[in-house]
Amino acid sequence: MLVFWQARPRLIEAIEKGDISEVVDPRLENDYVESEVYKMIETAASCVRHSALKRPRMVQVRNRNTS
Repeated sequence: MLVFWQARPRLIEAIEKGDISEVVDPRLENDYVESEVYKMIETAASCVRHSALKRPRMVQVRNRNTS
């Protein structure tokens, strides 16, 4: 349950505010592609939905991140 209370709200907030600084590892030192980070945030948020029926299947996650 901690994932639902902590991770998902932080991920959604990062997307809504357009501020990914709270979810990106500071050790990356801004050396990342921002559009790719948003793609990963959206994927992670969908994978931690409370309802298992609303979560994507792994093949969908893989396909989303290889296109």
